[in-house]
Amino acid sequence: MAISFLGEVIRTKQTKKVLKNIRKHWILIAFSTLTLLSLILVPIFNFIDLARHLKFLFFGLIFAFVLVETLNKKNEQEKALKLAGYGAMAFGIFSVIFNLLGYNIAHDLRLLGPLDAAVYLGYYLAPFFIYFSIKSFGKPTRKHILPAVILGLLIIATKSMGALGGTFLVLLAYLLKNYSRKILKNSLIKVILTIFTISIIAAIISTKVMPTLNTEYSSLDERGEIWKVSTELLKEPKNLLLGLGFGQFEHHYIENADQVLGKTPLDYHVIQPHNIFLLFTFHYGILGLAIIIFLITKVLIRLIKKEDVKEFDQIILFTLLYFFIHGLIDTPFFKNDMMILLLTYLSLGFSRKATN
Repeated sequence: MAISFLGEVIRTKQTKKVLKNIRKHWILIAFSTLTLLSLILVPIFNFIDLARHLKFLFFGLIFAFVLVETLNKKNEQEKALKLAGYGAMAFGIFSVIFNLLGYNIAHDLRLLGPLDAAVYLGYYLAPFFIYFSIKSFGKPTRKHILPAVILGLLIIATKSMGALGGTFLVLLAYLLKNYSRKILKNSLIKVILTIFTISIIAAIISTKVMPTLNTEYSSLDERGEIWKVSTELLKEPKNLLLGLGFGQFEHHYIENADQVLGKTPLDYHVIQPHNIFLLFTFHYGILGLAIIIFLITKVLIRLIKKEDVKEFDQIILFTLLYFFIHGLIDTPFFKNDMMILLLTYLSLGFSRKATN
């Protein structure tokens, strides 16, 4: 894709224009600069993890840059998202068939298709569920409602409580921002939202909290260990200032887990720290923590203070908000192609405004 884009730029003699536009991609430049600084300043121990992280970061940077440069009108960008949403729906249906045929079946029967974990599939489907859901609120037509329902059912099948709870919170926030008066005046809508809220809370308790109380292993138990070790690592000033190195968390976790926990951890092979603030801090140090706080703050300010945000811009911002919410407990960014989604939405949200 990058070669094709470069060839087209040269053929149409648009090189100067593209170079001039690079400044608007400050978010991509920031990620590239932070990564380069980390590689220069922090020792690398695990070169396999480094290569894996660099690969997905590079793909994400190129994809986001080419997309925004090629599709510089909002209607074009929205068509691209819609097309990607149909692709996500098709992949979700394929995943159902793949698992029903007996391939890559999870021990707890979660939908994961050919992927390594169900949470990855949930993360992948969630942005497009948000897209079609918001479109359904504005124009409740079959072409919006049907994909939203299918994607919602697929997310439920993944049993990813982060994806389910995160998308619900984001869509609830969208409804309150845009339809609060209608909701307050309509008792039926309030009852429906209350039922949904109770159902999701009950699902989270039954799938996450109860296993923690009744078994020796749960995902919350494992996260507790990861966060405990992470807290100990942050007590070292150098780790807070410069980070652990790009893609180097697993190495440091293996080195320190036994001593910090006083026992064998539930899992040694933990590539990322399951928290977006820890993730950016360990990758990039204090600058990484600063940039993620800055991005979250910018998204919240634009959603809270501005009342005239267009629907497409709201879709982008609320999807970023979803990434941040789910990122509090899961962070598949950098280690797989979820990085492409994150950088694409960040570019659409923070690059120079496209024309209508």
